[in-house]
This record gives sequence, structure tokens and C-alpha cells, in this order.
Amino acid sequence: MNVYKVNLTPHGSMTSIPDSQTLFGSICWAIRDLYGEKELENLLDNFESSKNRFVISSAFIDGIFKAPMIIWATLEELIEIGKRVGVQGSALSRRSKSLKKIEYFTERVFREYLSGKLDRLKVAESIITGEGPYVYKDGVLHYKDEDIKKYGLYEEHTRRNMINRFSGTTTEGGELYYYNRIFLQKGAKLYFLIKTEEIEYFKPVFKIMSDMGIGGDKSVGANNFKVEFAGEFNYEKTIKDNVLLSKYIPNYEEVDWENSLFKIDVGAYRVESRDEFFGEDVFKDEIIYISEGSTIVFKDNKDIYGKMPVVKVIGEKKIRNNGLGFFL
Repeated sequence: MNVYKVNLTPHGSMTSIPDSQTLFGSICWAIRDLYGEKELENLLDNFESSKNRFVISSAFIDGIFKAPMIIWATLEELIEIGKRVGVQGSALSRRSKSLKKIEYFTERVFREYLSGKLDRLKVAESIITGEGPYVYKDGVLHYKDEDIKKYGLYEEHTRRNMINRFSGTTTEGGELYYYNRIFLQKGAKLYFLIKTEEIEYFKPVFKIMSDMGIGGDKSVGANNFKVEFAGEFNYEKTIKDNVLLSKYIPNYEEVDWENSLFKIDVGAYRVESRDEFFGEDVFKDEIIYISEGSTIVFKDNKDIYGKMPVVKVIGEKKIRNNGLGFFL
């Protein structure tokens, strides 16, 4: 399958940056609205054999990627670097901790990593000495000559009425709760990646998503985006590891666990509460998944890894969790 990039430009605030689970749900709703419910059901029931199958990443701020899990340096290597550059003891310990805090790579660094040209010890030495080509700041590993100010988020704290999700009404007594809204820097946008063999099938889907919104609280102005197809995403890869850029529910037998680095999380989602689900229990059970940034080695080459378990049934409708892993 080919890889394509889709831009998301928010019209205002967001409750969170959409992950692969939320994006998958929005794409499915858009397919249903555009092509019909039977088309969507056929796609989901026969997903791996469908010509319109697809795998999507989580969304990220344009210009950065989730950092892969890397052992930057062993204790012995850190001590050796410290001796060579004159940084030892508590200073070495303090500075080397920054390596564990790296959450994102700039695209330039990420492409270097995929191509096998990123020297982990050179990165470690740069962080320890404060010199060299690489810099760590605000969770992002980047080159010294790169400006990362545009990758920041800012928050707004506000409050609203508490809603009973089963009845769709405010709670007795009109209780309030507090929540955060997040915003991108001026001129910034998000993106996600999609793998598919039939991109023409999805181009009108992206247009529908611009009118729908992505995620919760759309009716009060949050999570509305301009969704734009940006073209094919080309990259060079020589490394053996596969970098996970989505949530992933694995089939146990497909992974070489001994040679993989991964983080396990637990998440809970709810079904988008459209009219047909009004008054229903729209909350899904918690599910365990492997999270973005994990580096996975597979036993065999396939187009699709992971699964989409049915986690709830409402009436005659089967509700799935998207556990298909998006890897580069």
C-alpha cells in the first residue's frame, strides 16, 4: 500500500490532538455518509480482503513525528562519553536524563533515523555537552539550526454544564465541570498519514470530514478542521525496526517480542453520539494497546498488522476498536 499525507488545519480549539482511533471513527462515519451504511459494513466485515482497506496514523503537529523508542547509550557508553568531554558525576546523570524525555523528532531527524543515518551516540554526546548538531528542547529532538517554536501548544481553561450521556440532559442541580481546550500556534497545522491502495476512494471522504468535525464537542465549536489531501508521502528506509505511529492491538504471533521495544497503555473511548445512539450506553470498555513510538520487529511481512475487535453491540450495530498498526 502507498502512504499519503492529509493535513488538518483547526478552525479553533481542540480537546486533544486526534489519535488513530478517533480518526478511524471519523473516516468510517464519513464513508457511511458518502457511500452508504451497507458499504461501510461490507468494508469492516471483510476488511483485509477489501480493495478499500486502509491504515491510518495518529495526528501530529506538522513538521514533527513521534520519537521511536531508542536506547541512546548504555551506562558504560555514557560514562565513556562523560570522561571524554569532561562531564561526570551528577552533571552527567542530570544531562543524560534528557535522552529519556525525547518525545518527538523533527521531520529532518526522523527521516535521518529511518534511513539508518542517525548516530545514537552522536545524539547522546550532543545532549550531554550542549554542543554538536543536535538539541533537545520542549520534548523535541532537532537540529541546532531548526526553529521549533511553531510546534508548541497552549491551553485555555474553562467550564461548562455537566451532561448525563445516557439521557442527553444536564445533571440534576446544574453541576459544572472544568476542562481544557488546546490551540496550535498561529500558522501551524496537524497531519496524519494513511496507507491505502485506493486513494481516490478517500479523497471525497476527506472533504466530508471537513464538514463533520473530528472527535467530541463539535457542537460547541471544538475539534473542527479543514481536511486537505496533501499528496503521497515518500521516504527512505533501511532500518529493520518498524516505528509505530498509531495505537496498535497486536496479534501475538506476528511480533518478534524479544527484539521489539514497546509501551503498553490502556484507553477508553465512546461511540459518537448521533441520533441513532441517543439514550444508549455509548461508552466502550477499556482496551489495552501498544502506543505510538514503539519500535516493533515482525516475524513476517504483511500489509496489515493488528486487529479490530468488536467491543460493543448497540442494537444490530457492531462497534469496533481500531487496533491496526500504522508503521514506517
